[in-house]
Amino acid sequence: MDRPPKIIAGDGMNQVDFRVAKVLRYGTTRTTLNLDIYNLTNSSAVLVQNTSYDAYLTPQQILQARFAKFSVQFDF
Repeated sequence: MDRPPKIIAGDGMNQVDFRVAKVLRYGTTRTTLNLDIYNLTNSSAVLVQNTSYDAYLTPQQILQARFAKFSVQFDF
């Protein structure tokens, strides 16, 4: 009797994103300042693994490193 192949799951992925925003009003205009920080805990979880025989479970893609983005939105 043939057995089904075992499924091997990697580590869980934990990603924490953070945003701080400030709204500035002057007359009828509104300006929003944003600071976004992605992957705050700097996790390096494996997203894709190689499952071929010669390079079994070699990581092919990991979670992007921590980075920040600053943005401004101006409404009039």
